[in-house]
Amino acid sequence: MSEKPEARRLIRSLGTTPHAPVRTFLIADIRGYTRFTEQFGDEASARLSAKFSDLVCEGSELRGGTLIEVRGDEALVVFDSARQAIRAAVDLQNQFVEETRNDPDFPLRVGIGIDSGEAIALENGTFRGAALNVAARLCAIAHGEEVLVSDGTSHLAGRLPGVRYVDRGRVHLKGIEDRVHYVSAVPEEERKSPSRTRLSLPAPKRLGWGVGLGVALIAAATATAVVYLTGGNKPDGAPAATGTELGTTNASRAGVISLMPAGLARSCVKQPVANIAAVETAVCVERARGGTNFTPDRWEVSIYPSGRAVRTAYAAEVARHNFAADQGKCNRLTWGGEGAWSHGPGKPGGRRLCYFDGNDAVIVWTHERLGQPTHRDVLAIAREGGSDHANLTSWWGYAHHLIGKVQ
Repeated sequence: MSEKPEARRLIRSLGTTPHAPVRTFLIADIRGYTRFTEQFGDEASARLSAKFSDLVCEGSELRGGTLIEVRGDEALVVFDSARQAIRAAVDLQNQFVEETRNDPDFPLRVGIGIDSGEAIALENGTFRGAALNVAARLCAIAHGEEVLVSDGTSHLAGRLPGVRYVDRGRVHLKGIEDRVHYVSAVPEEERKSPSRTRLSLPAPKRLGWGVGLGVALIAAATATAVVYLTGGNKPDGAPAATGTELGTTNASRAGVISLMPAGLARSCVKQPVANIAAVETAVCVERARGGTNFTPDRWEVSIYPSGRAVRTAYAAEVARHNFAADQGKCNRLTWGGEGAWSHGPGKPGGRRLCYFDGNDAVIVWTHERLGQPTHRDVLAIAREGGSDHANLTSWWGYAHHLIGKVQ
């Protein structure tokens, strides 16, 4: 078996400085801290930073970690154990969510990146090494409430009761020569307990999907996906058994990458494990040219086995952000709302939701099949830092008409 790039990187590290122990580095960063400071002032941001620092220090020490440095919205922690670092990260995310729920005026939406390797201890108490760079880059692409771990670190840690790894594929990280294979670490119960939120949204006229989208539909959608995945899922283009909700043509099994224009798809990698209830998921994190000169910092597309399944997934996203149906706008001037979009008069397409997540502008949308043979049921999420919703609006205006159609 050939060595993976991250394994080679770790082996090179182990062979160059034999007296340096392998450590695991955890870097955590508050999402939207700059925007929070601009909106609420230095005193509020200092309080948020102090709260963040206290939680990271306490949570890390409980797992044997040492808080090395806090710089306002970012913290660096070092562990002797990869297992304890991952456990600490999952514990911290649970704590951040709880604290945000209890005190929403001081939201702690935190991204965490973790990597392991040898590092040189400097006289000022900090460290220098490739592992810190990888951890920092993984932290930079992590969403709030997300823990991203290099594949090498997950192998060092091994199986952790109560924690599961979701393979996210490989990604080019700035300043890192080899593409890095990484996973997200999530609590085991997330697989067993998808959203329990109930939400009612207006229906597209051609489908009528009225009310009560809750846990029963999510369970049904998950069951449909499982039947599809275990009952004939084959490589792209290969025949597969037809299910009651999957359409009647083999084209309905087209892979998620084929549902994007080639210029956009160059930046995308199919995840080995799809998002909950989805058939396939692709994540795109590199800048690449599409129909415009701009592409978001990060976006993802998931193909679902039915219209019902994609509407359920979308309803869960809307419920997470407490948006009312058909309220607000998503344009260059106003960013915050939920509503339908169409390909043109009398040509419905799907629904879209836009909001600010700290300092990021985010848009979530569906592209539904609605009986059109070249269209598929997909849900996509695009995210751009710096609150740059103006450029995100322009990109989305081009992309959402194409993503979801067989190219």
